Amino acid sequence: MLKRIDSEDPTAPSSSGGWEKTRGCSAVVGLLIALCVIGCSSEGDQSATANRRGDAGVAVNAYSGPAVSDFAIWRPFVELGEFEIAPDRIRSTAFAVRLDGEDRPVVMIPLHPALQLLEPVVDREAAQSARSGIRKTMIAEAFGAETEMRRLDKVVDLEAPSVLVGDSLTHDLLIVSPGATARRLRPLTLAANPARVGDVVWMATAVYRGAPASQVGHPATVTRIDDDGRMAYRFLNESLSLYATDGAPLLDDAGHVVGVHLGPTVDEDTVGEEPDEAVTGFGVTASEVRAAWGREVPGAEEKN
Repeated sequence: MLKRIDSEDPTAPSSSGGWEKTRGCSAVVGLLIALCVIGCSSEGDQSATANRRGDAGVAVNAYSGPAVSDFAIWRPFVELGEFEIAPDRIRSTAFAVRLDGEDRPVVMIPLHPALQLLEPVVDREAAQSARSGIRKTMIAEAFGAETEMRRLDKVVDLEAPSVLVGDSLTHDLLIVSPGATARRLRPLTLAANPARVGDVVWMATAVYRGAPASQVGHPATVTRIDDDGRMAYRFLNESLSLYATDGAPLLDDAGHVVGVHLGPTVDEDTVGEEPDEAVTGFGVTASEVRAAWGREVPGAEEKN
């Protein structure tokens, strides 16, 4: 059974610490920025991209992952069913991507956080029913390149629904046409080569704890890839918080998308072996997304 996310938002700053609020931003968006760990940084004269290379004195090692442009990674807000858009409730990550053979970019958003569920919606009919209840989708830049929330156009259907006749993690992915917001997007592209077991991938999003707020990529080693496109990985940073990271792109060293992160998990290979120190996650491969979109898959994932 799918579980609901706890209604208490863990992103709210505590009285003992919390995050520095941005000066000069509007009240509502300023609250969003403070809670999302985005906005105008105290590092003032440095560009956002420069900040993403690592913060001295906070990161153990300098950031060495792929560069990611501003306006590629976003925070999504979905008005769906009983759930209204609340700028102070950040539950997931979205990203702009240009799918194979498409002229215009789209925004990819995970469905289950919008429903306040902990696990992806893998049933096709359940996903279609949820999509039909979406009234509005909006996004805000995840790293504070701007403070404005932007409205997207509409959810679009995958072009090859016959491919996905059973349960699939790709049912949990909302593909949203950006409309006029397209001009603000800096889309990523799907990788030509699939990820394989043993590869290092980079989860691209801002995190709340365990790494600098400006660090764009968080490395993980792929531990498993299944026939259905599910991939598992273990993060190198054992202090990393995965809150609101569902939906983040998984990138290769060149910055191309090899998968989509869908949540934390317990790595079966590490059960009984320092389980409290392992930070693991799971997602779906870009090859599975390609198949769902009706595009040719360039290579088969290595199975474990």
